[in-house]
Amino acid sequence: MSKRKTLKALLERHERALVIGTGAILLTAFLMNLEFNWIESSLYDFRMRTGTQPTPSEEIILLSVDDRTLTSLDELAPVPLEHHVKLLELLEKSHPRAIGYLVDMNRVAQTYPDQVRNEWGGRFVGVASRLETSGTPFILGTPFDINGEVVPPYPLSAVPHAVSVIHKDGNVFGEDKITRRALLGLYGKPSFHLELAHRLGGPDLDSPIRGQFSDASIDASYFFFRYFGATGYGPKAGAKTGYPVYSMIDVLEGRIPRSKLENKIVLVGSMSRTDSEDYAFTPYSKRPFVNPKLVVHANILDAVIHNRGIVRSPDWLNWITTFLMTAFVIWSVFTYTPLYGVFNTLLLALGFLLVGQILFSIRGLWIRESQPLVGIFLSYYLAVPYRLIQEYKRRWDYQQKNEILMQVEELKTNFLRLVTHDLKTPVARIQGLAEMVLRKAGPKLEEAEQENVRHIMKSTEELNHFITSVLELTKVESNRVTLNLESKDVNQVLERLVERFDAQSKAMNIPLTLELEPLFPIKIDASLIGKVLTNIIDNAMKYSPKGSSVTIRTRDLGETVEISVIDQGIGLSKEELANLFTRFYRAKNDQTTKISGTGLGLYLTKFFVEAHSGRVEVESEKGKGSTFKIILPSDLRSESVQPGLRTSANQNQVPNQGAK
Repeated sequence: MSKRKTLKALLERHERALVIGTGAILLTAFLMNLEFNWIESSLYDFRMRTGTQPTPSEEIILLSVDDRTLTSLDELAPVPLEHHVKLLELLEKSHPRAIGYLVDMNRVAQTYPDQVRNEWGGRFVGVASRLETSGTPFILGTPFDINGEVVPPYPLSAVPHAVSVIHKDGNVFGEDKITRRALLGLYGKPSFHLELAHRLGGPDLDSPIRGQFSDASIDASYFFFRYFGATGYGPKAGAKTGYPVYSMIDVLEGRIPRSKLENKIVLVGSMSRTDSEDYAFTPYSKRPFVNPKLVVHANILDAVIHNRGIVRSPDWLNWITTFLMTAFVIWSVFTYTPLYGVFNTLLLALGFLLVGQILFSIRGLWIRESQPLVGIFLSYYLAVPYRLIQEYKRRWDYQQKNEILMQVEELKTNFLRLVTHDLKTPVARIQGLAEMVLRKAGPKLEEAEQENVRHIMKSTEELNHFITSVLELTKVESNRVTLNLESKDVNQVLERLVERFDAQSKAMNIPLTLELEPLFPIKIDASLIGKVLTNIIDNAMKYSPKGSSVTIRTRDLGETVEISVIDQGIGLSKEELANLFTRFYRAKNDQTTKISGTGLGLYLTKFFVEAHSGRVEVESEKGKGSTFKIILPSDLRSESVQPGLRTSANQNQVPNQGAK
């Protein structure tokens, strides 16, 4: 049984941590089994579009079979083979560093079959061979179908060739036909871009490109590549591509200096608007606009040469990130107010996006953001109702406990009122009988017996004082105190009180000194203020040594009247001052234990003074006496009275003629 109690206590102690941890684990497991490809692809495009892009290589230039070329040659794309041969022969004289030919020669053969089989086919192969012999790599890009590479027709098949397919996310990832990844290898053979980059002294064929991953279903390898510079290609003519672009017709007609082509990596391909199959969507604008395939090929080749792939974060990192995000949000909702919870959630999401953007732009690290972001907002909307339920339950428990406490308090108050009220009569009888015995039979009693009767009278007097204090306390706590406000001269009230203390003052050898300034009458409840002053003066005398004095002063401070009672008694420590007005509190030392008291006097004093919209101030130092100051407003109005009290102002106010 003890083990169960220990386990229960442990669970209650760590309930919040268990809820946060369990909730974060369950949410993470749920989210990691879902694919948010549309969200992730949109976030990927946003980072690619808004991030800092690397500068395009100055070595790569593009030669396009564009609309102007087709118009000048009066041909249809992809133009007869003879024009391609003439272009290669001119390029050969310019001594380029490498040539990548991205024109589909199968389409050329279909459109102009005779030219491929006659001398032009042989001349094409001859130029390619001479380029290879001179150290200029030449690779022909070929299309791809379900069976693999579509080999060029004979004799063009003798030219070095490789698959140059542009991959679009058609049925995977974003499913939006946007080009984000590039093919690196297929069925164990390198792609056009990898082969050309390798022959240019780039990455080794057996070494993976940064960010490379495999697709076992088709025995292919890919990598997410970077777009370099401003590669957006819009509907406006002359839109920037990031790489120098020359028209094929300008080269054929000699308008391009050889120096522009010397030692350059030349990519030849179609950029004609009439050839819709030569366009690939790219994430480089808000529409998005279309990008010619030739531009996409240039970006892929640039990324392979400089090993600029995007590295995807491992799954374990995605798990940890999602867990930490959801755990932080749940903890924030449970710990802070709703406003701070919303602020922390939004700040976390924005901070995560910013960190992801920086890592993507600077380091090329792609941290998946969809699951963590969905986890952030999902955990918030699940944690808020849970907290509301817990808060409602806690509030309901507090309400139940408060109702019970109120009932207990009411029972206690009623009990005290009934008991103290019923005690007053027998106590008064005891006191009266003791006085009668002492008066009538006193001479017949011995001195010790007379002293015992006096003790009975003193004890009944103390008990009667205690009962009166408890009755006053029950009135205060039940808000049954009524202020009977009338204009009174405080100095006259003090003079009458001092007269009552005359016998006690002489018996204790503690004279009371009055230092009263002339005062105007103010509205007070004379009975309550009398009780306040009686209690303070009585305390000053009880806690002062014989032979000392108590001084009572009044001052007119304009808007307030100050009454000070100054003694030369034992004084109070800082701890005692802090608890002085707490009910039933009495300082515990050798001197106070010998003096009777209820511990209610100063509590009631503070309440009655504050009921008059006044205040009580105490200045005291241990062993050097105390000064109690009662500060009352000169003009007390009914609306200024402490809430819960009733007032009964005396309308027949007579000006005090005896003000001093």
